Amino acid sequence: MYRSCVLLNVLKSISILLLPLVLLSLPLSLRCATSSRTELNETLVFATEQLQAFKIFDDEQPAGQVSARSFICVPLFRIFSLELRHNIRLAADEYIAVSGDHASLGHWQLEKAVPMKEQNKARTKWYLRLWVCASQRFYYRYLIYSKNGQGKRILRSWEGQKVARMVQTYEIYRSPGLDIFGEAYPRSVGGGFHLERGWLQHEYVIELKFVWQEHMIISGLGSKAKLRLLLTPLNVIDDSRIEVSRYAYNHSEFRPLSQLGVKYSQGSIVIFRVSQPLNIYNAFRLSIYQTGSSSKQSLGEVYIFPEQIRGSRGTLQLPIFASLQTRAIGQLSLPYLVVLPMPKVEAGNLRESFHHYWPDNWPTMDVGYRGVGASYYQASTTHTENTIESFLAVMRVRGDMVQLDVQLTKDYVPIVWHGFGFYTAAKDQQIRDRFDLRYVLIRELTYAELKASRVFILKRWSLQEYSHLNLMDASQTQRIFPKLSEVYETLPKSLGLLVEIKWPQLMASGLLESTQSLNKNVYVDRILQISIRYGCGRPLIFASFDADICTMIRLKQQVFPIILMSIGRSHIWDPYMDLRAQSYQQAVNFAHSADILGTALHVENFAQKQQLVSIALDLKQVLFLWGNDLQNEHLLEQLRAMDVSGLIYDQMDRVGPVSWKRSSFFRAPQLLELFGAQCVASGNSSSIPGAKPPKPTIWPKLR
Repeated sequence: MYRSCVLLNVLKSISILLLPLVLLSLPLSLRCATSSRTELNETLVFATEQLQAFKIFDDEQPAGQVSARSFICVPLFRIFSLELRHNIRLAADEYIAVSGDHASLGHWQLEKAVPMKEQNKARTKWYLRLWVCASQRFYYRYLIYSKNGQGKRILRSWEGQKVARMVQTYEIYRSPGLDIFGEAYPRSVGGGFHLERGWLQHEYVIELKFVWQEHMIISGLGSKAKLRLLLTPLNVIDDSRIEVSRYAYNHSEFRPLSQLGVKYSQGSIVIFRVSQPLNIYNAFRLSIYQTGSSSKQSLGEVYIFPEQIRGSRGTLQLPIFASLQTRAIGQLSLPYLVVLPMPKVEAGNLRESFHHYWPDNWPTMDVGYRGVGASYYQASTTHTENTIESFLAVMRVRGDMVQLDVQLTKDYVPIVWHGFGFYTAAKDQQIRDRFDLRYVLIRELTYAELKASRVFILKRWSLQEYSHLNLMDASQTQRIFPKLSEVYETLPKSLGLLVEIKWPQLMASGLLESTQSLNKNVYVDRILQISIRYGCGRPLIFASFDADICTMIRLKQQVFPIILMSIGRSHIWDPYMDLRAQSYQQAVNFAHSADILGTALHVENFAQKQQLVSIALDLKQVLFLWGNDLQNEHLLEQLRAMDVSGLIYDQMDRVGPVSWKRSSFFRAPQLLELFGAQCVASGNSSSIPGAKPPKPTIWPKLR
């Protein structure tokens, strides 16, 4: 009787695999004596680390379920061993951690990721020993982080493979082997070597941009002079990180700024990126050196103070002083961008990134331009452009995606409309000609005022009124100015979306396309918040002609990809001031520098040399093409044969794929399940919509 009691207590405290060994190791007196009343408990069998693993597992179980100290849990002593290769070197303040979907690994949260330990002085080998309950498979990734002055973790880079590393259920006996940072599943789609830069959480970014043809005038210095630029923080406590990008094909990525600075000449593109903790404001000195000069002193110096950088964007007009003197020798015009973290950004996690998710084995996408085509200024369709009705028509002709334009009202409501404004008049005013109308900008009206407005479109000196489509009693699918949230909720998730974010550009002539007074950070944040809440779980790509908006989308989150739209070199439109948008080559360089998905270029750039598409595709960037010339079936077929990522065109109901395509691409259920991971990675859900939950592996009962 006593033996059976002892045996029962042991079974409650240990796993079935360890049972024979434990029984043999028990003292003879404990197994056979009948007078002692000593009882076994888990502290006599398991170490402290194992008990902690049990406790974590217990805490995860719903009330009433069997505890971890039964046959459901085997304590797996996992050894994580990692090596840095590919010329990856850690800064003195950078460390390695591992994060995963298991509670012991922090549930993908950066602050809860488990730090690893250095194994050599070069800091290229790291290890971690951790007790983990092996009742079900778990996934994990490695990451590089640093800490700011407030002790908050700053995510520098992390493994971005589509599928995280995995430890299979009860994977006890297989040696864990050596992991290489950034390498996983080399033979799988979405695998291989892939690292993602972190997104902003406890810091902000200032970009100082040399992106115009001319920025500085220095007395006695020619326009073809070759210079070096060096940016230095002036604060006593330096808590900033300075990186620089100088555009060159396949070498445009941001790198730490060297002590010698960076080369610069008129017409080249150089961007300084300064990362600082929130509520820290540094002053900087920009030293200008002349290449080839025997003097070690700078040619001139520019001082940038925190109070000069206001809002989200602007242009600094700064004097250039002679070295060690107060005499001004020139003038510098320097545009800047400030990128703040998105509100409640801590909801995002390391589960997955979609910044570069676009497998190169996917077919060329057919993308409807503003639906099945523009309608206000050209009669390309019977459907009104940028309405839900026009978007749904794309599905009927078997298009894969739809392109739509988004901008914000005065009260920051994202609505769908192409132009920066429209013509309007008072409700009771009689309209005789266009001179009775006034032009109003979207950003000047609240959403309520917008929906109460009369709407006129000027067509070649004739007027057409669309006010009947701006009424609440009009059909929801036919209304103009639909909210972005309504579009997300109404359109099926199997219809991909290419959401173009509107922002007026500065032209090379010095004129603005339009004016914009809304805060750029709040502008982008609002679109992202609506998209995370209503638009996750579907194929969705952001796009913009504004390179800075592309940078902001990339730095603020890890869920939605972004592409730069560009006219490139064109005989149709006037060029922009920003050199990043003036040519196909520089657009590709920008995509590489900003670490975004790719570009969308006007087809005119490839009229004579279609083989140029390989410039982007060779860097594993996506390339979409757009333009009126794509209303030609023969040209569409030529470009599909060149494996461009997508074609954005009008009149899809006439020249589209309805005659030969069986179905739109994203109707596959597996793809919808895949994009459902966006909701989990953004913190909008704890499970993937449509995915079956994994069944826990339970040990069989003893017979």
